[in-house]
Amino acid sequence: MDNEAFFHKPPSAIPPALVRRSTVGRSLLEDGVDSGRLTRIRRDAYVHVSRDVAAWEQRAAIHHAMLEAFRADALEGVIVLESAVLLHGGTTWRTPQSLHLAVSYRPAGMHRPPTRRDPTRPPSRELGPLDRRRALARRPVTRHTFPVSGDDVVTIGGLRVTGIERTIEDCARYLEPDAALVAVDSLLAVASGALPPAGVDPSGPDGVDRPWDRAVEINQVAAAIRARVLARLNDRSGERGVRRARAVIGAATPWSQSPYETELRRICLVNGITTPTPQMPLRTAEKTCYADLGWWSLRRVAEVDGLIKYAHDADTTKAKQSARDELFTEHGFELAHFSPDDVLDAGRALAMLRALLPRTACEERPVTSLRTKRERLQH
Repeated sequence: MDNEAFFHKPPSAIPPALVRRSTVGRSLLEDGVDSGRLTRIRRDAYVHVSRDVAAWEQRAAIHHAMLEAFRADALEGVIVLESAVLLHGGTTWRTPQSLHLAVSYRPAGMHRPPTRRDPTRPPSRELGPLDRRRALARRPVTRHTFPVSGDDVVTIGGLRVTGIERTIEDCARYLEPDAALVAVDSLLAVASGALPPAGVDPSGPDGVDRPWDRAVEINQVAAAIRARVLARLNDRSGERGVRRARAVIGAATPWSQSPYETELRRICLVNGITTPTPQMPLRTAEKTCYADLGWWSLRRVAEVDGLIKYAHDADTTKAKQSARDELFTEHGFELAHFSPDDVLDAGRALAMLRALLPRTACEERPVTSLRTKRERLQH
């Protein structure tokens, strides 16, 4: 993952973000669509999405353009779920392409007739279950009908969004457990101040304002948020997703530093592996080092080597990581490094965890409420 802009520089005649017919004219707009330089995201709303960038960048570009369209067109509704997570500065497991809105009316459903540009496209009533789900997932706006009270709404950049605690509750209830735990972890980090400032090394010199130095305060804030959200769930007993939401909230932590760390921790929980400690410290006379995930009593450490770690000055980062590994090894720890691809392959990640940990640490009761639909079918 890199930090480059999502958009390639377009011709000067076409604005760089949200494009309207009134801005560029019908002829130029159709030329842009025909050449692939523009993508239609909704009625009279187009955006530059380069086919040369990663899929997540394309989805991010479309989602950003939909936020612009929501603001410009004054669409009805409150921004919710993963769209709200991003506006609060949180992280999502997958970049949403659709803009998620809560509305007070029941949407009319998906109308998907053939069009002039695609006369062979089958209407929605002729789609099979799988194709229909895929078509629904590609809609630029996904409208939900669950109620949102005025007390749960805040304004961010002129947009009406669910507040952090309501967003945590909704994500925990309605998202698949892997996506839900990533979203809730990141929002707890945002709300409690556990995110380190950009460029700050958690193992750096003293005198730097590091979240790890405020661990007691951060844990207290996170615990208070967790208690308030669980209290909200008590008022929804018997409703959809409440049991799963309680498991997500109970497993969430403000100390996860990446979605892959969160997912690896979830893999442990759903497979009966002793819960690891995120950002586990190793304190020596000279410095304090932090492991992504650790089992102190077992003297085991799991490091998740996401590309974001190497986005700035990769050589220095790798040298620090090597020194940290040596320090843990000198103090009797065994380490395993997991790449994002390892984490995405749950079977491979599980095999690596079982190879790292003693058998007794792999025999706890699984947290079945955190299993995804696919994992439930496999069991």
